Amino acid sequence: MAAPTFADVVPIKRISSHQYSISLEDEWCIGSVPNGGYVTSSFLVVARTHMSQTHSTRSEPHPVNLHLEFLRRTSVGEAIFTVQDVKLGSRISNLHITLSQPKHPGDTVREDKAQGYITMSNIATEEGLSLDTEYTLSSPQALPVNLPILGANNLDENYTIRPADPFPQFRRAAQCIQIFLVRPDKRGPSRPKSIIDQWVRFSPKGVPNGRWTNDALGFLVDMFPQIVESYINPESEDAALGAQSQQQRRDSTKKPKVNGGRPFWYPTLVLNLDVKKLLPEEGVEWLFVRVRAKAVKNGRFDLDIEVWDETNELVATSTHASLIVDASRNIAGRSRSKTSKKNNDSKL
Repeated sequence: MAAPTFADVVPIKRISSHQYSISLEDEWCIGSVPNGGYVTSSFLVVARTHMSQTHSTRSEPHPVNLHLEFLRRTSVGEAIFTVQDVKLGSRISNLHITLSQPKHPGDTVREDKAQGYITMSNIATEEGLSLDTEYTLSSPQALPVNLPILGANNLDENYTIRPADPFPQFRRAAQCIQIFLVRPDKRGPSRPKSIIDQWVRFSPKGVPNGRWTNDALGFLVDMFPQIVESYINPESEDAALGAQSQQQRRDSTKKPKVNGGRPFWYPTLVLNLDVKKLLPEEGVEWLFVRVRAKAVKNGRFDLDIEVWDETNELVATSTHASLIVDASRNIAGRSRSKTSKKNNDSKL
């Protein structure tokens, strides 16, 4: 049996030539809200399906650029994706896609939850000027890795597995990816808290048997240890990685807790994705991701993400604009399985 890919976890139904349905599932949620990266990858699947089925003669099956704006909280359940063909070209086509859901359970009227523009092309047949810019990851350099040893033993000389998210019941989507971080004894002063390096494997249903394809890039660029937490709650991450002594763990319980010890929620406002490389159709086991934040200020922060493969080729880049809010904003007016009629989805 082939290893599962992202297309296997988001079965898509074609309603008409320009409308599609995907069921957003609870296991991919942060709190009560489907993870933004999971939703982004759903947009990628819709765009690929649309060009492959409705415009099959154009041979432009690959999203190469995406700009997505999250207008309101999405919900578990059916999501309708409506596609507008903004421009159909011989090499590049542009789609506008809207995700809509009922404001309240049982409503017949839907409201827009997210909208995006996606540029479609055929990465496999692209031609044109190519130059070696000698671009590499900026300082600090990525530490070398032995992936066979890392996969077999959950650690190698420089990386170790991140056993679990500090808030696993709240960040359920984090169980669908296996993350390996730089070992605490290898971090050093040259690696600021504002940068996270990770090797990752796709783990649908918590089993690391999946493979990364281009469909999954949206999810991949939105799933990592939260940089804000490395500043305000470093004890949880260090404890998970075994970096704390018993005395440090005892001392950490005496420190004042940011936000009263409650988890934060980091909703994405805008996500941009630029795809540089087409991964194999059957997918790859490992990808490297660097996440960097430049400024965290007044409850807003930015993220720059780079995705690299085992051959040291750049696969994709992404930028985010995000908020920092109390986790109660995520679940306000909702339960895990049902949305209250009192919910005001105009608020994040």
